Amino acid sequence: MSLSELPITAKLIVPEDAPRAVWMLERGEGVTASEVWAIATGGIKTWRRILEQKMNGSTFGGTKSTRAGSAREAALVDEAWHETGHLDWVAPNGGLWAAAENDRHRATPDGIGILAGGLAVVEVKSHEHGYKGDPFPKDHRAQLVWQRYVLGAEFGLYGAEIRDEDDMPPVDGADWQFVDDPDDELLAFLIYRADQFLAWRDAGCPDVDDLPTEVAEAQAKWAPLKRQLDAAVAAEKEASDAVKKAIGTLPHAARFGAVGMTEHGGFQSIITESTSIDEARWKAADPATHARAEMLRVELALLEASAKQTYPKTTRRTSLRFQEAENV
Repeated sequence: MSLSELPITAKLIVPEDAPRAVWMLERGEGVTASEVWAIATGGIKTWRRILEQKMNGSTFGGTKSTRAGSAREAALVDEAWHETGHLDWVAPNGGLWAAAENDRHRATPDGIGILAGGLAVVEVKSHEHGYKGDPFPKDHRAQLVWQRYVLGAEFGLYGAEIRDEDDMPPVDGADWQFVDDPDDELLAFLIYRADQFLAWRDAGCPDVDDLPTEVAEAQAKWAPLKRQLDAAVAAEKEASDAVKKAIGTLPHAARFGAVGMTEHGGFQSIITESTSIDEARWKAADPATHARAEMLRVELALLEASAKQTYPKTTRRTSLRFQEAENV
């Protein structure tokens, strides 16, 4: 079987063997999977940075982790077939694809395969030793959702490995997550923001967003108040730092705090203490017990990571940050 025989609804924009200049040019014309999360969650400043990279080429040479990940892609795609048992067939992919629904929605999955007669995309990542992040980060999830949409795939397979202290692949192989939930809400959000980015680019990259009147009017009321508040907070911090420094000269204040009253109002400095484990002393005094505790910590972390995947609970909260407009 070859990629040309697969039930792919997407259009192949650039084949794998095309010159890199052609590949970069076409990649710059649309929104790709690797940048869609940044575009979706970022504002005009982020959009300008991404557009600059598209037009002039990225100066990012990669980190040790990303370079290792690129070098490991083919091996991990092969592992996806031989080790996971999910796929009937898979091959590495180096081509740039565009969605049938929109020619400027583009993706380059690491692998493309077949599962139960349906099309599947494969995305693989390699992390440095000591990585403690989410086993399936939001940006990687968005990347896989976007790839499935662009290719018209029914399934997705995400694999991530954490290299050992000698910078070698893990003995037990990568951690694989099979994804058949399309997450329509996430995809709708990605498409909505990608289209906004493309429309902004087509409009000549204006300095402000074209927002609904209700949003713009609410922001117009909040902005001056937020600026005043920020200025007051900065001034208060400078003054409170001076008070703390002055209080520190009072007897015993460093340990027990201090309280006082002036004609301008009072103050109370409160000292709080916390106790933690002196790991170095424990390890030196009782290395066997310390080593066992370390093993239990690792075991607990693995159990909790597995439980987080099996029994996820999502909690959402909203926060608001202010940004000054540029060139306005």
